[in-house]
Amino acid sequence: MRTRGTDLLYIFLIVVLLAAIAGLAWLAWQYIVPLGGDQAYAPVWEAARYVSAELGGQPYSPDAVARARILLGDSDYPPRFVYPYYSLLLFEPFAQISPYSLSRAVWMAFGFVCYAGLAFISIMLTRWRPGVLGGLAFALFAFGRPDVLRALFVGNPALVVALLIGIGMLLVVREQYGLAGVFFGLTVLKPNLSVLLLVFVFLWAVSHRRMGMVLSMLIVSLGLIFGSAALFPQWPLLYYQELLAFYPERFPSSLAAVVWTWMPNLGPRVMLVVAVALMLVLLISWWQALGKGSRWFLWTAALTVTFTLLIGLPVSLSDHVVLLVPFTLVFSTWAQRWKGAGTQLAVVVMALTAGVSWLVFWLTMDLNLTAPASDTALFVLPLTAVVLLYWARYWALHSIRLKTSHLDALRRL
Repeated sequence: MRTRGTDLLYIFLIVVLLAAIAGLAWLAWQYIVPLGGDQAYAPVWEAARYVSAELGGQPYSPDAVARARILLGDSDYPPRFVYPYYSLLLFEPFAQISPYSLSRAVWMAFGFVCYAGLAFISIMLTRWRPGVLGGLAFALFAFGRPDVLRALFVGNPALVVALLIGIGMLLVVREQYGLAGVFFGLTVLKPNLSVLLLVFVFLWAVSHRRMGMVLSMLIVSLGLIFGSAALFPQWPLLYYQELLAFYPERFPSSLAAVVWTWMPNLGPRVMLVVAVALMLVLLISWWQALGKGSRWFLWTAALTVTFTLLIGLPVSLSDHVVLLVPFTLVFSTWAQRWKGAGTQLAVVVMALTAGVSWLVFWLTMDLNLTAPASDTALFVLPLTAVVLLYWARYWALHSIRLKTSHLDALRRL
């Protein structure tokens, strides 16, 4: 039963959260927004404002693009609204904030809070207790990588969707399946980051007969899709056309696409081979997880979001923020196996991984947060996460020298 003290605590937390967003927004408005980086948010802001200002307006309109082009000035790429029509539900409240610079600052602050929430949830999800040194190193690793700084700077909505994914996973682990389905359904706001995960979540829930989870996920996701189609029937075609135009402009954007650039004579066939091979590996992992417990679900879901960045879908470097969950799962497994030594190993790996990321960012992108992502930067972190995830799984399933204190790590997978 809720008490008056509990209600006051919730009110206090909400006030603190709003105050944090306000403070972060002011800092961003004064010191960060003037540095540029409008390529991601300007088209969203103008598209959302155009829809609300024009009766029958739509975000893919040439008029909305023209307005964004004026706002951006000289840009290497034409501004495009590359999100589903229903994503305006997320963008519209921020687009009503004026002037543009203040709106972008508030959006950046909101993205920072979402990512901070993802870091907190990743710790809760894996039940990792890193201690003071490990916690400090984890904070630096979580917020200090170039992909995270890029996502925060340009205001990529991957920060929001990554939080929704993390909350959904946490709710599954805590057996709140109906609510988990709601959060997973909301991830269709950025479908390129969640489409594979949604398929796996659906299959896993059906294998466990968690129909409440299945129904809530379908109601939310299909409700957004078909509800927006009822309001604006043409949006799926226009959205698809924008993606077709956007993909070549930002090519390559995944490991499968990068392999194409390495073997241009083979064309898209080599990309298809890589994508099919990765998908087969992922399908095997899905099959092994069906009917298993929540820890199997957690590992396979972490692997799925990692493979999403490699398999050939049009993703960006900013989408790598979702890798915080897979990395935290691995670090937690090490701590379960070796206690303090495991956390020390995690600190070393965090330093090496972040260091390599910054080295690649410096050598291939000249430390430019808005430069096109280099081939190497696109797959360094996802490949590292895949290797570490499979190592953790191999140890949990095949170690022949498990101590009693290590069995908890086995149960986690």
